[in-house]
Amino acid sequence: MEKRIKQTNSSQPYIDVDILTLLKSRRSIRTYQDKPIPKDLLLQILEAGRWAPTGANLQPWHFIVVTDAETRKRIGEVARFFFIKFSHVEKAPVVLVLGFDTRKGKYGRYDATLAGGNMMTMATSLGLGTCWIGAFDEPKVKEILEIPENIEVIGLITLGYSEEKAEAPPRVELEKIVHWESWSNVKKQTFRDGTLRSGPLSLIKKFLRKRRTPHPTLSPKGRGKG
Repeated sequence: MEKRIKQTNSSQPYIDVDILTLLKSRRSIRTYQDKPIPKDLLLQILEAGRWAPTGANLQPWHFIVVTDAETRKRIGEVARFFFIKFSHVEKAPVVLVLGFDTRKGKYGRYDATLAGGNMMTMATSLGLGTCWIGAFDEPKVKEILEIPENIEVIGLITLGYSEEKAEAPPRVELEKIVHWESWSNVKKQTFRDGTLRSGPLSLIKKFLRKRRTPHPTLSPKGRGKG
C-alpha cells in the first residue's frame, strides 16, 4: 500500500494512506487455503498488536500463536456459538489466542481487544483473512494451552489465506448510531437493522444458508463426476 508522508503544523507527520478503504475491505473469513503463513508476516501482525493503545501504557496483553494441527483441533472443539461449531478454528493455519494479565487492572480486556483489531487490520493489509471469535469455553482453552490463572482469554482470531470471496456485510446507517450532542438526536433503529441484518441472528442465517447449499457431488452439475 502506497504511503505519502505530509508535513503539517503538528509535531507528528500526517501519513496519507487510505485507511478507510482498508478497514472496509476487511471480512470475517471462515474458509482458508491449506497454505502456511510466512513467519515474517506473522511477526508484522503481532507487532501491529503490540502497538495498540493501552491505558497507562500497562500493555497487559499476551498473544499465543497456535499452528499445531492437533492443538487447533482441540481448541475448535470448545469454540462454538450455541449449537454452531466454529470449524474454521481447526482448519485455519494459524489461531491467535488473545489474553491479558488480570494483575494489571480490570481494563486489560479493552487493551487486548484493541490489539486484536490492530492485528486484523494488519493482516488485511498483507492479503490475509481473519475472523474474530468470542464464543468459546475459556477454562478449557486455558487448560489446552496451559495458560496460568492470572491470564484471562478474551478472544480467538483465525488467520490464513482466504479461500472464499466474502461479500461486504450490511452496516447500520450512521444517522441511526451517531448521537450529536445528546442521546435523543438520532433516528431509531428497527429490529431488522440491529438483529437480522448485522446481529447474532445474521450468523444463524448464514449457517442455515450454508446447510441448504447442496454438496458439489450431489448437485445436478456434480453428478457423474469422479
